[in-house]
Parts: sequence; C-alpha cells; structure tokens
Amino acid sequence: MSLEEVPSWSKRASGRIGLIAVAIAVTTLANLIMVPMPKPLAEYDLSPVLIYALGVLMRPVDSMVVIAVAQGIGTTIKALNFGWPLVFIPGAMFVRGLEAPLIGLIARRGRRAQGAGIARREVVAMVVGVVWETVGFTAADVALFGPAMAAITLLTIVDAVFIPAAIPVVVAVRRALRARWLT
Repeated sequence: MSLEEVPSWSKRASGRIGLIAVAIAVTTLANLIMVPMPKPLAEYDLSPVLIYALGVLMRPVDSMVVIAVAQGIGTTIKALNFGWPLVFIPGAMFVRGLEAPLIGLIARRGRRAQGAGIARREVVAMVVGVVWETVGFTAADVALFGPAMAAITLLTIVDAVFIPAAIPVVVAVRRALRARWLT
C-alpha cells in the first residue's frame, strides 16, 4: 500500500485545527476513562494509548498541544471530582505534554516502515516516552511530596502495557487515511 506523507485535508489550516480539536476531545475522554488497579495503585486512565499513537502520528508541536491541553482538561475534572491535589494539573500537562513530542522526534528519525506498518524505531520511541513519563512524574513527586511518597510513582512504568494497544491504533489510522502522518 502506497501512503501519502499527510492527508491533503490536514495541510490546510482548517483541517489541521479541526484534527487538533478532535484529538484533544478524544484524548480528554480517554483520560477520563479510568481502570481500577490493585492497591497500592489507584487507577489508570486510557490516555497513554493516544499519547503514544499521536506522538508517532502527529508533528511534535501538534502532539504537544493536543496532549498538554487534553491532560489539563482531564486532570482538572478528576482533581475537582476526586479531590486530587491541584498541582497534578500542571504536572500532567508538563510531563505528558512533553512525552508526545519526544516520541514524535524519535519516531520521525531514520528509515520509515514500509506500507502502513509501524517501524521498530516508533515502538522504541513509545518505550522512551514511558521512561520519560516515569522519571518526570517521580521527580515532580519527590520535589512536592518527598521521596517516600514519590516511590509509588515509579510504578508509572506500568503504562508500558498500553504500547501494544497503541501499535494497532497507529497502523489502523495509517491504513484508513492512507497516510504516514496525521500532520
């Protein structure tokens, strides 16, 4: 299957803005879908699937905007409804907002996968994103709450379980749109 670089509609400002708006809405929704985890963990949301997939599929600056805004909205809703510390909001926006473009910068280097498939480098980029997220959240929690409370944050590495879900999302988007990237 031959792929365009990007869909023609996303080259126009209106198409790109529309795509970014829809991506923010869908990622916010994924952020609000929470899966209970065993103690001492609380729950995980499903947004990592889209953080990894959009990190690969969008230009780094676009993925940063999408993820930072979506994390801000979703984390604000959760903080207000579940009594989470409000400091989680800028933390999620910063750490996850930088995670997506980091994935994109790594994913767009070097040779591309043939057809609609996913390159090994793109999967490695997702793994690097999980490591960044774990280090970023842990460092923030050490600074805010101290090392003892932050130790639990190291379990953020569990977000790697979402990589196998992100891979078929990337492949499906590429096949459906017949394009390598969204933007």
